[in-house]
Amino acid sequence: MAEQLVVDACVVAKLYLRDEQDTAKADLLFSRFQRGEVQLIAPRVITYEVPAAIQWGAARVKAAKGTWQGALSSFESLGLTIIDDSNAKYEATRLALDYFCYYYDALYLLLAQDLGCRFITADKKLWEPLHTRLRYLLLLASYK
Repeated sequence: MAEQLVVDACVVAKLYLRDEQDTAKADLLFSRFQRGEVQLIAPRVITYEVPAAIQWGAARVKAAKGTWQGALSSFESLGLTIIDDSNAKYEATRLALDYFCYYYDALYLLLAQDLGCRFITADKKLWEPLHTRLRYLLLLASYK
């Protein structure tokens, strides 16, 4: 059975924003995903966050239209397991307040807690204050 990981948007975006750090680690993770060794799961909010990151990256480097369209198409066909997070508002808000993090980050944390699996992020601002409290939090930079 494949290992389950909740994956956040900043990890997925590294597949398309190649000028960022740890793209090789993201490539490793997604090659394992493609081989069926890892199941990647995310809350529905990722379907908004990754296109926003692609748009921001395309604007930053003044990418051609085909570049960002190809990235969006690739993202849509990745095959991530997307979990509906529409009923998580109250619990995610409580977690965001408890952990002093953004609401969107709390949706990922909550999903990992609910599934009893690890959550992989590239967001050091999220990881740094929480990794000693939340043993299921994994930083992409340390992924092997």
